[in-house]
Amino acid sequence: MKNTKRNFALLPMLIVLFFAISFSCKKDRIEPSEEKTLNEYSSVNNYLDTKKQDEQEFTIDSSGTGPIVGNQGTKIWADKNCLMFPNGDSVNYPYTVKLVELYTPKDMIYYQMPTIASGNLLETDGEIRLRAFKDGQELLIRPNCGIPIEMPNTAPKNYMRVFYGFETNSHPDWTDNPASLGVTTSNNPVFAATSYGYSAIIARLGWINCGSSVGNGTGHTINFTSSTDNLTNVGIFIYFPSTKTVMQVYNTVSGIIPNGSDVKIVGIAINSSGQLYSFNNNLNVTSSSTIDVILSQITDADLTTLLDNL
Repeated sequence: MKNTKRNFALLPMLIVLFFAISFSCKKDRIEPSEEKTLNEYSSVNNYLDTKKQDEQEFTIDSSGTGPIVGNQGTKIWADKNCLMFPNGDSVNYPYTVKLVELYTPKDMIYYQMPTIASGNLLETDGEIRLRAFKDGQELLIRPNCGIPIEMPNTAPKNYMRVFYGFETNSHPDWTDNPASLGVTTSNNPVFAATSYGYSAIIARLGWINCGSSVGNGTGHTINFTSSTDNLTNVGIFIYFPSTKTVMQVYNTVSGIIPNGSDVKIVGIAINSSGQLYSFNNNLNVTSSSTIDVILSQITDADLTTLLDNL
């Protein structure tokens, strides 16, 4: 009889234990961890391409005093005697000169032409792309020859240099050492300050930047993540107002940002339906950090205004 009472006394405890174990197992089964679906976007490249500055074309069919003048005021004296075919042959009239002018951060962002040289910021007062063609073949500048150019500016500085554009790992890069690009020249790669703005003699066709190196390669980085958006196809740019520098972010990590820099960050995205999205943030950079990006819908007109006001 004592054993029977002991069994009855244990029964409520066993029932409670059974339900506790069953509830725990059931909870494990019905509450698996769920990955949140991120918003997906199309490549931003196609949208940015539609906003690029047009490439201007000029046909040179006779000698003259020049210059060619671009829509935004760039002046070019493209003497045929300084041009040659890649095999060294001389060029006869007519030939074509093509020009792209980028004088604002908005246009540099649209063209995805940042002003970073070997990882260092470039203070910039504008960049142009200058090319020449004859019978569909791209021309070169003869060794130890040069083409004079002028770039407009109302307050030119006396320390700007000629930086030539090239690519590093498929990204734009700049150098003020034309010899490193295989160019033979005795021209000093400097921009002189003039009443018009800047003047220089260039030794290589292609991208030209009126710039000056800023910083010493030390500083901080910004890592971009998002709990709401897949950033793979999002264009992220960092603008430095004090030096008019544009940095493009690749693989969600910025380049080196000098300590104490005031920056304006802009993210641009577009979905498969053509709806634009953006992100923007102003920041004083005093340490490396991570920014959580949340994109919001924006109109083309409002995005244009945002970039105009950088």
